[in-house]
Amino acid sequence: MIALGHLVSFTGIVTFKNGASVRDVAASLSLGEFMVETDCPYLAPTPFRGKRSEPAHTRLVAESIAAARGISLEEVARATTATAEEFFRLNGA
Repeated sequence: MIALGHLVSFTGIVTFKNGASVRDVAASLSLGEFMVETDCPYLAPTPFRGKRSEPAHTRLVAESIAAARGISLEEVARATTATAEEFFRLNGA
């Protein structure tokens, strides 16, 4: 998908106990190749699993990816914000 110019988007699944393979993928991609989302109202991240997912939960998704990559939440936040701004053409380009 990446070779075709597409992005990957990670949901609350990346925080699930059985989401190790998803975390592995998140750790293997370049920082500019993915975004984070909540898939609201479904797939709420741990510890909200089984409840309604909310946009505020994207932080938990980003925290899980940061931990899997061994980098700071701020690094993931900067990169995913820049990727989203480019994707949605919010950066004036």
